[in-house]
Amino acid sequence: ATAVFVTTHNISSSNTGFDSQKIIPEEMKTNPADKPNMQTASSITASKDSNGAPVKAEDTQKTAAQNTTGKALAPQAENKETVAAAKPAESKTTAPDKGQKFILPVFGDITFAYAQDKLVFSKTLEEWRTHSGVDLSADRGTSVKAVADGVVSDIKSDPRFGITVIIDHQNGIKTVYANLASNDMVTYNQKVKQGDIIGSIGNTANFESAEQSHLHFEVLKNNEPTDPSAFLPKK
Repeated sequence: ATAVFVTTHNISSSNTGFDSQKIIPEEMKTNPADKPNMQTASSITASKDSNGAPVKAEDTQKTAAQNTTGKALAPQAENKETVAAAKPAESKTTAPDKGQKFILPVFGDITFAYAQDKLVFSKTLEEWRTHSGVDLSADRGTSVKAVADGVVSDIKSDPRFGITVIIDHQNGIKTVYANLASNDMVTYNQKVKQGDIIGSIGNTANFESAEQSHLHFEVLKNNEPTDPSAFLPKK
C-alpha cells in the first residue's frame, strides 16, 4: 500500500504545469519544407561532364539556366555552302554587239585608197599627204545609203571634204559620208536603217575637186580613222 501511494503521488506531482508540446524534441520542430532537398543536392554534386570529371554545382545551374532561356549551349558552325547559296548570283557582263555587217554606201570602185600610215599624192593639192578614208567612184546625183542602222550624230559643211553626214552605229563605230550634194536629206539625231538614203553624190569637197566624181567614205573607231575596206563587203 505504501508503494502504490508513493507512485501515485509522484505521477500527480510531475503532471503539474505539464506542457504536452514538450514531448516533441526541439530539433524535430523544424518545418520539413525548410529542409534542403537532399536528393537534388546529391544529384548536382554527383553530376559529371562528358570526360567523367565532376561538374561544379554553379556550372550545372548555369547550364540549366541556358536551357531554360532557349540559348544555344555552344555556337553553331556556319554552313558555308548554305551562305554561298543564299548570295545572289553575280551578274555576268556580255560582250558588246558587233553590229550589222556593212553594205556598200554606193556601188563603185575605190579610186583613192585609205592611207594613214603612208603618204599618197593628191591631184587637187599636188602634194603627198595622208588620206583618212576611201573614195568610191559614182556619178553625181547617185543616192548614198546608210551602211548599217544608226543615228545621225552630225551634219556639217567641212572645209576640206564638203557637205558631210556622220552616223553613229554604237559600240564606238561611226561612218562618215562626205562630198555630198546637199544636207537636206536627213536631220540631226534622226534614226536611220541600213539602206536608207541619206544624200547624193556632189562636188563639194575642196580638197578632192580634181578627182573624178566620188563619195568620200570613212569609218571611225573610237573617233579615230580606221581602214574602211575592213568593214565593206567585197563586190
